[in-house]
Amino acid sequence: MNIWEAMGFIRWPMAFSTVLVIALTLWSTIRLSAGSGAASLKTKAWIDAVLFWGGFTMITGVLGTLVGIVIASQSIEAAGTVNTALVWGGIKVALLSAVFGVLVLAVSALFWFGLNMRWRLNRADELD
Repeated sequence: MNIWEAMGFIRWPMAFSTVLVIALTLWSTIRLSAGSGAASLKTKAWIDAVLFWGGFTMITGVLGTLVGIVIASQSIEAAGTVNTALVWGGIKVALLSAVFGVLVLAVSALFWFGLNMRWRLNRADELD
């Protein structure tokens, strides 16, 4: 089973928000590169959306982990006595969505910081 399938149903909202982070980053970069209105408040709103969707991905990943641990616990409870390696294997799979969510948040925070810095520099140039 590959990582994509191992994340279960939660992979779809996480993939959607990851695509949104990428699209918003590209859109904000294009707006910042434009000559006029590059430092507008609308551009700032697009930039801030990058961080929001990164955070949403992380929250979704944590939710996926919690659901995965509950499912693993129910399976262990139904089986009775189980091997410890099997338990930790289930927990490892459950943690994949949280790891992916934190990774997307970290990348989106870096993008947000860079775009926000560029926006502020453009705003300062317009005010001078």
